[in-house]
Amino acid sequence: MDIIEAYRILGASRSDDENTIKKKYKRLLFVHHPDAKRHRGEASDDGMITKVIEAYKVIRENLELELESSDDWEWEAAVNEEAFCDRAVYVQYRIYDDEDLPLSKVAEGKYFWDPDLEDFPFFAKSVLEAAKDVVSGAEGTLSGNALMEVFHLMMQEYVLPADAARKIGEPVGGTEAYQFAGYIKCNAGKRDDAFHEGEPVDIFLSDNRAVAQNPVTGVFLGDISFDDDALYYVILPLLEESEVEISSQMMRLIKTGRNKNSIMLRIVLKIPKELKDIPVSYKRQILDLLGM
Repeated sequence: MDIIEAYRILGASRSDDENTIKKKYKRLLFVHHPDAKRHRGEASDDGMITKVIEAYKVIRENLELELESSDDWEWEAAVNEEAFCDRAVYVQYRIYDDEDLPLSKVAEGKYFWDPDLEDFPFFAKSVLEAAKDVVSGAEGTLSGNALMEVFHLMMQEYVLPADAARKIGEPVGGTEAYQFAGYIKCNAGKRDDAFHEGEPVDIFLSDNRAVAQNPVTGVFLGDISFDDDALYYVILPLLEESEVEISSQMMRLIKTGRNKNSIMLRIVLKIPKELKDIPVSYKRQILDLLGM
């Protein structure tokens, strides 16, 4: 097997760094490992596991990467024993440029979301499925918002905000700080005069929303949105952490539609190394929503 074929099998590219390549290799192991396939009731061996291991070996030798074990296929994410219920863990991978593998359920349990192992959309899908099962099993009539309320509570049970921020944020120099992009929607001509490139912005949590405010005038600039849905479950909880230093500044004005603009913010969170996530449990709140 040559290096080009090896990259194709792992769905990787030469621009991927060491951690990305290891992650792609490990996730393919979860899909194709014979023990994992038997666990899912599938054929024990389709030959792909051998190709995956060989491909990683070729790339590893080329880049001098440390060999990862192919024997331990169990899901490696931490577990929140106090979470309301189990959830499925799904992975999907593209081996060739034009071929996606089917979505595979590789584990089930009270696993925290690990950005290094699990794509956020698949994580959200698994939690939504679990929430639907919980709501469908309730007796009596529930409010129309019960499903989404249960879903959001369960999502928080499976996310470790500080740990996730350190993994998905862009490191700022050699510090303990990580930067993210946020956006403030505004109507053209009405709030454009509020934009001043490089000007600092205060951000804080209000009614479970991240909001922005001019630190000098105190003028409310608007709610902050994110391109990545994962950030709502990562950044918002950290806004309440007293140990996390928060800074933000306006970067640029972006035209998003007719008479609509957005102010792009650079949000920097300084997360001390000693800050450890504390798992949360919303069992009582979920039971209340279910009328139990």
